Formats: sequence, structure tokens, C-alpha cells
Amino acid sequence: MDKNKYKKTIYILITLYIIFLAAFPSAVFILTWSLPAAATSAAGMLLLCILSYALNKADDKYISGIVTQLSELMDVLLFINEKEIFPDNEDTVLSKLQSKVIKLYKILKNRSIQEEQEHENIKKLVSDISHQLKTPIANLKMYSSFLNDVQLTARQQKEYIDIICVSVERLNFLSENIIKVSRLESGIIQLKMQKQSLNSTILKAVKDVYTKSQQKGIEIQYNEKDKIELKHDRNWTAEAIFNILDNAIKYGNSGNTIYMYVRRIGMFAEISVIDENHIIPYEERNNVFMRFYRGKNSNQQEGLGVGLYLAREIIVKQGGYINLRTSGSGNIFTIMLYMEAN
Repeated sequence: MDKNKYKKTIYILITLYIIFLAAFPSAVFILTWSLPAAATSAAGMLLLCILSYALNKADDKYISGIVTQLSELMDVLLFINEKEIFPDNEDTVLSKLQSKVIKLYKILKNRSIQEEQEHENIKKLVSDISHQLKTPIANLKMYSSFLNDVQLTARQQKEYIDIICVSVERLNFLSENIIKVSRLESGIIQLKMQKQSLNSTILKAVKDVYTKSQQKGIEIQYNEKDKIELKHDRNWTAEAIFNILDNAIKYGNSGNTIYMYVRRIGMFAEISVIDENHIIPYEERNNVFMRFYRGKNSNQQEGLGVGLYLAREIIVKQGGYINLRTSGSGNIFTIMLYMEAN
């Protein structure tokens, strides 16, 4: 109802009320021909008028108070401030409304926190990517300009070309890993879960990393305690195992040995990777699985800090988990894959 219609309705009701107040004592007098009866009815109608006015004022005051409280309740949303205006132990419409408003406030607050975290992650991502790209791009620009020198010897040319090739490989490695992270996080990648040999998947990862381990003089000892078949995505699971092995090789020293075990434990398949590297400090053990995290002792090694993050995401998406603990001489990464469906 708009304002003009509301005013017209009020005026009509007031007019009818005045007519009724005047007509009722007159009707009593005509019917009874008694002046005291008519006076009494007029007094009663006057009293009723006063009570109606008082009731209207009280009702108006109550409604104004409710509107004020509702306004304060809306401020809870506007100013992100959790505050109870109405008693929460009363089963009233206003209490129910308040409960829903507070729930909405909590949802909005959580979303605000998530968006803030995402904003910080994006800032950190841009910073990390620019930092990682800076060196190979600078090398490409510098050594490609060196090749313009006609006085270079064949040996110098080969040296500069080799450096350019390394920089290109570095850029390719960075771009591939960034694409993998973005595709996995956005849900573009759909895991192809098939019942197949987990042992063959592990061997695929070992073969992919074997050349790098030989070049660095690190031995990989693989021990199959059980033959296991379960539903998993072979390529992505091999990627996760490869990343853990690659991490162990990257931070290992020549002469080290990496021990791998696969076995069945109840409803889980366990894959263990045990290295002989420096023990990861306790306060960093959860952080190493975070995206773009680089440990305090990792500054001397090239990397983007996505390998272990990708490994964890791949395993979690298959219903498993990864944990990290230490032994007396190194670190133990354990992958657990659920087998109940098999």
C-alpha cells in the first residue's frame, strides 16, 4: 500500500469512528428516552476513545522499538559484528529471524576471510612466479645478445647456447607446474579411477626419476611387501610419487639412499619414501605441503614449491592422505590410499 492510499484509509476510518461516537449516544437516547443513559453511553464511548488512543500509542511505540531493533540487527550484517538483539531462548518470529541473520553473518564473514586469503595467495603467487621467471628470462636476454657478437669462438657460442637451453627448460618446467596447479585446483582435471596394479604405478614413477637419481649419485631401493590392486588414476598417482622422490633427490647428497616400501595395512595401501636428507624441522612439516612454500634450507635449490603440494592434492582427491615424520637419519613421507571399495 502506498502512502496516499494509507492516508485515505486512515481518514475514512477516523470519520466513521467519529460518526459512530456521535450516533451511539443519540441512538440510546431515542430508544430509551433517558438522558442519564445517553450521558453514560457517551462517557463510555469517550473512555473507549481514550483507551483506543492509548493503545494505538503503545502499539506505535512497540512497533517503533521493533523497527529500531531490526535496524540494529541489520547493522550486524553491515558492520560485520556478531551481536544478539532479541533473546535467543524465545520461540518467536523475531528470534528466528535473528538466528537466520546471525547465520548469514557467519557465512558472509567466512567468505570474506576466504576471499582475503585468496587475495593474499594471488599476490604471493604473482610474486613467486615473477621471482622464478626473473633469472631464466634475464639469462635468455643476456646470452642471446652475446650471440650477436661475430667475434665469438665456436666454444663460446656452444657455452652460451647451452645456457639458453637450460633457461628454456627452466621456463618450460615452471609453466608446466603452474598449469598443473591451476588445472587441478579449478577441477578441469578429472581423475580416471580404474582398478589396476599400484605396484606398476610406483615403478612408473621410479623409472621417470631414475636418470636424475643416477646423475646425482643417489640410489633408490624399492621393496614390494605386497602386490596391491586398487582404484586409482595411474598417471596422476605416479606424478605424486614422482614429486616426492624428486624432492628427496633434489635435497639429497651423492651416496645417499632412498628406500621405498609398499604394503597393505588393513583397509589402506601404504607407500613409504624414506630419505637420508637433513631432517625437516617440526614447525615446517605441515608447511611443506602448502602451495609455493620453500623451506628455510631450500634457498640453494631451484624450485617453485609446488611438487609436494601437487602430490598432496592428487592423493587427497583420491580419498587418501600424505603425512611426514622423521627417522633417526632422515625424513619419511607416507602415502595412504583407501582400499575399502576394492
